[in-house]
Amino acid sequence: MKKWFLPALVVLVGVVLTCIALFKGGDGDLAVEIKKAPFIMPAVHNVYADPEALDGKYYLFKAKLTNTSSTTLEDVTIKYRIPGFIEWTELGVIGQMFPGQSGVVACYPKFNEDITQKTTQSMEKVEIAIDWDGASDDDTVEEEFGFKMMSRNEFAYSNIAASEISGYSDLFDNNDLIACFVTPGDPVVKYYTQVVQEKVMKGEAASVSGKPEDAARFLMSLYEATRMAHMVYSGTKGIPTSADDVSSLVQTLRLPREVITGNTGLCIELSCFYASVMSAAGIDPVIYLIPGHAYPGFRMQGQYYAIEATMINGEGLGGIGTAQQAFQKGQEELQEFIKQAQAGNPAYTIVDIHELNQKGVRSMALADDTFLKQKIDQIAQNFGTLQGGGEQLLALSKGNGGGGNDGGGGNDGGGGGGGGNDGGGSVSGQRTSGPLSFAVPRGWSVRNRPFPQLPVYTLVAESPDGMANAAVYDLRAGSVEEAMGQLQQLFAQYGSELQYQVNGNHVEGATYSNMGTWMWSGTVGRGPQGIRLVAVGASDMAVQQYSGQLGSILSSIR
Repeated sequence: MKKWFLPALVVLVGVVLTCIALFKGGDGDLAVEIKKAPFIMPAVHNVYADPEALDGKYYLFKAKLTNTSSTTLEDVTIKYRIPGFIEWTELGVIGQMFPGQSGVVACYPKFNEDITQKTTQSMEKVEIAIDWDGASDDDTVEEEFGFKMMSRNEFAYSNIAASEISGYSDLFDNNDLIACFVTPGDPVVKYYTQVVQEKVMKGEAASVSGKPEDAARFLMSLYEATRMAHMVYSGTKGIPTSADDVSSLVQTLRLPREVITGNTGLCIELSCFYASVMSAAGIDPVIYLIPGHAYPGFRMQGQYYAIEATMINGEGLGGIGTAQQAFQKGQEELQEFIKQAQAGNPAYTIVDIHELNQKGVRSMALADDTFLKQKIDQIAQNFGTLQGGGEQLLALSKGNGGGGNDGGGGNDGGGGGGGGNDGGGSVSGQRTSGPLSFAVPRGWSVRNRPFPQLPVYTLVAESPDGMANAAVYDLRAGSVEEAMGQLQQLFAQYGSELQYQVNGNHVEGATYSNMGTWMWSGTVGRGPQGIRLVAVGASDMAVQQYSGQLGSILSSIR
């Protein structure tokens, strides 16, 4: 009997252990799904850190945990780190996870302020560790993924995956984040604001009275300061970039302190600079965005006002506008903006800086810089006193307050889309005049010299929503290649990239600007000054919608 005792005992122990294992339900196990951000913008780090900012829209990653075992898991803990930026940080604890239960944990990373000193792109890594009470080393879940860390000056206009883009708004889904580039708390911006008030306004502070005429005077004083400093309207290039399945236009933006001390800026950079100084002076700034262009203004007593900051121009781009002319132009643009916005055109939007600040969209903190302040002192040697009061200029806009702009003023050379508006009326199937004339579709508006700062831009016929047009350019050139080269250089000065291919008298091209891509086809021939180009095109989102009308225009060119 003894010889069977030991084998029987082994069998009995095995049965007992099996029953215990079945009763306990086996070892715990977790399935993890990670939804991550394709890139991080250092300028936006305060938004990423705040789960309340813009309703928690911007995060580094979300982890969906699912208990795939038959055991209840206790105190499931998730933590993460970004080597070189953030040490191991606990995101949260899920007290109990029953079999089959799922939970989602979001990561809103708190980067140190020195992230705003990052001036180059890099690929970084996130490491994630998940465990629970009683978990063995083999049970612990470890995940990692890479993401693109941009430089502090880079701004991506959208985070939405290309497969999910459904319209214009999705292409510019990040527009609210432009407020992060408005830096009124920057000691350099504060110093510049004081200098403008003292040397241009002779100590007057527009924020004291809260009257629109005083704010208008301050706005014009700021324009006058840039004009007297010989600031140049120039550009940086926005280029498409991809991260995972997200394809977004990314633009390198100068910070307001860099616009001031570099004495140059593209339209969106000038707008952020104006907004920063106005905010530092206690005025509620806004930025108006339209296809191919941006310009600044302010909101006061329920009314909106605007100025065309780019009328300082660049060298060789025409005459420089006075402060009065720039303000009047901005107010004219405002009216078209209101019309388009009220019609529901998604390409016409307002970035209300202080309203967004209240929603958690806060700008980066920047260190004081004595050298930059010395440069401001040098620039200020050109400052004088603004002539003409705010009351006079406000009279130019009587009845114009209300909420937007008109898609006009300067544009960034975006294939003629979204240029200035001289208020031309609509026509019905008429033809333009001169060589290479064409038939204008019913309901389209025609404007001569739509962008005075670019004299070669002779005429534009534009669809009601501004998403398609036919543009006429007259260039002093002896050949088509010479003319296109001139146009390419001019567009580059406005921060746009013009690509084209010539085939006889036919040209195919695309223009990439800070607000999108313009696809066009054109016909070239002899013109009054040498070479004339008629470019017929639309936003890349609207090409299919307008293909019939664009084809009719092209076939009507004579």
